[in-house]
Amino acid sequence: MTLEDFHAMISEDARAEHEAGRFRTTEEAIEAILCGYLEDEQVISDIELSPYQKTSSTRQAMMVSAHAFDEKNATLSLLTVKWERSSKLAKMSRNDANRIFKMARRFYRNAKAGMYKEMEETDTAFTLAQMIYERQSFISTVRILLLSNAIIDLEPPSDSEEEDTVFSYDVWDIDRIFRLVGQGGNTGENEINLTDQYDCSICMMKMQADHQKYDCYVGMFPGEVLARIYDEYGQQLIERNVRSFLQAKNAVNKGIRDTVKEEPEMFMAYNNGISTVASWIKADELGNGAVSVHSLHGWQIVNGGQTTASLANAYKASLDLSQVFVPIKLTILKSGHNKDQIIAHISKYANSQNKITMSDFSANTPWHVEMEKLSRRIWVPSRKRIRWFYERARGQYLVEFNRQNTAARKKSFREENPKSHVITKTLAAKCMMCAMQKPYIVSKGSETNFVKFMESVESKKVPFPNERYYKHTVANVILFDKCDRIVKNLQLGDYKANVVAYTIALAYRLYEDEIDLDKIWAKQDIDEKLEQLLEKLARIVWEHITHPIIEGTNVTQWCKREECWNLLLKRQGMEIASGEVEDNEYDEEA
Repeated sequence: MTLEDFHAMISEDARAEHEAGRFRTTEEAIEAILCGYLEDEQVISDIELSPYQKTSSTRQAMMVSAHAFDEKNATLSLLTVKWERSSKLAKMSRNDANRIFKMARRFYRNAKAGMYKEMEETDTAFTLAQMIYERQSFISTVRILLLSNAIIDLEPPSDSEEEDTVFSYDVWDIDRIFRLVGQGGNTGENEINLTDQYDCSICMMKMQADHQKYDCYVGMFPGEVLARIYDEYGQQLIERNVRSFLQAKNAVNKGIRDTVKEEPEMFMAYNNGISTVASWIKADELGNGAVSVHSLHGWQIVNGGQTTASLANAYKASLDLSQVFVPIKLTILKSGHNKDQIIAHISKYANSQNKITMSDFSANTPWHVEMEKLSRRIWVPSRKRIRWFYERARGQYLVEFNRQNTAARKKSFREENPKSHVITKTLAAKCMMCAMQKPYIVSKGSETNFVKFMESVESKKVPFPNERYYKHTVANVILFDKCDRIVKNLQLGDYKANVVAYTIALAYRLYEDEIDLDKIWAKQDIDEKLEQLLEKLARIVWEHITHPIIEGTNVTQWCKREECWNLLLKRQGMEIASGEVEDNEYDEEA
C-alpha cells in the first residue's frame, strides 16, 4: 500500500462512516479515524472526542478535537485534527500548523480561567473545559498534538513552561500515521547490520548454561548508535513493547534527558537498560563466552522504549551521547514454538515495575485466537458477502489488506471486510462488559476494562468462544454502535461514552428479554422497539449521572465508581444483588 492509497482509504472510510449515520459530518469521522489510529497503536490511551472550534477572530480563535488525561503522569493530551478536503495528498504550511498549536493552547488557557461557566452543558467540549478548570493544579504537562491527512514538514515547537506547567508539541501527519500503522505486519523482519550501517559492533557475554529454548546475552550498547537505530526504524523496534513511549515529559524521561546533559558518564550506572529479543544474530566468538555482535535480525525492544526514544530525542537535539552506554539483555529464541507467548511473557515481566498494557501481550491467548478463527469463517446472513473482522493483534486488518497483491483483490477484501465491521479486542471487551452490567468498569477506560474482562476470561466467568458466543458478541457490538448513535443524536453533552455504557447495562438489567441477540445478528440491526427503549433509558441515565450524591462531583470520575451504578439501580426500584451466579449460557450443548 502506498501513502496515496492510505490517504484514499481514510477518505473513503470517513465518507462511509458519515453516510452510515455514525458521525454528523465527514470531518467528525476523520477526527475519530485519525485519533483511533493513535489509540489503537497505543500512542495515547482512552481518547475522548470533544470537538470545539471558535474562529470568530484571530486573537480569540480556539480549537480542540479530542483529549486524554493520564492521571498517573498528570498529563493532559489535547488533540487537534485538521482535515484537508483535497482528494489528493495536500501539504500544510508551517504557518497553518503553528496557528493550530496556538489555538489549542488558547483553549487550555481559557478553560483554565473558567470558560466552561459560559458554555452550554450540551457543548461537546463542556466537560473538558470544566475538568481543566477543576483539576488545573494536578496537570503538570499539556501535550498538544496536531493530526492531519496532509503532509506537514514542520519540526514541532520546543517545549515551554508556563506557571509550572510544561507544554510539549507533536505532529502526526498522514505520512507518520501511515508509517505507524503500516509496520504492523513487519514485526521481527528488520535486519540491522551494525558494522556496515553504524560502523560498530557490540561486545556481549553469552549465558554459559545451554538451554533448548533460547540463548541469552548481556552487554552494553553505545547510546548514540541506539538513538540512530531508533531514528531510522522507529516504531518497528518496539512493536512488542507493551508500553509505547509517550513523549510527555514525565519524571522518567526528564531524568534520562538530565543525565545525558549533566552526567553522561553515569548513564550506565543510573539506567536499568533495555531488554531485547531477536530471531538470530551474526557474531564472532572472542573466547570465554564473549562475542562481538555485528548483525541483528528481527530485533525488538520489549522493555526500554522510553530509554530508547528519549536518547533519540537527545540525539536530534544534538546532545553529546559519546559517553552514554545502555545496559542490554538480548534473548535469541531457538524455536518458533510458542515464540509469541514467550516474547509476551518477557515483555510482561520486564515491564512489571510499571503500568503494563494488557491488550498488547494478550493477542495470542487461545480465547482471542479462537475469536479470530470464528470471524474468518462466519459470514453475515445477507445477500452481500460480508463478515466481521476480529482484530486480535494491532494493525491486523491493514496487514491483511496489504497482503492482497492486486488492486482487484484489495477491492474484494474491502468489500468482504468493510472497515466499519472491524472489531478490536478492546471494543469487544467494552461491549461485553456493558452486557455483563459493569458500566463503571467500562467508564475507567479501554485498558482497565480490558484487564478486568480478561480476568473474567481466565476465571471462566466468560466462556471459551463458540459460534453462538461469537454471533452474540457481534450482536452486542451492533447494539453498542446503535446506542452510541442514539445518544449522539440526543445531544445530551460530553458524557456520551458514560451514557452509552450505563444505558446498555441498564437495558440488560431491566429489559433483558427485549434484547434478542439472535434477532440482532440475523437482522444486523436492532428493531424500532429496542431503539425507543434505549432512547428512553439514555435520558434516565443522563439525569442520573449528572446528579451525583455530592453536588459538584466530577461526572466522569463519578461514573467510574460502582456506587454510581448501584444508585442508578436503586433509583429504578431495583435491589442490589450480591454474589450473583454467572451462568455460562454459551456452553456447547452436550
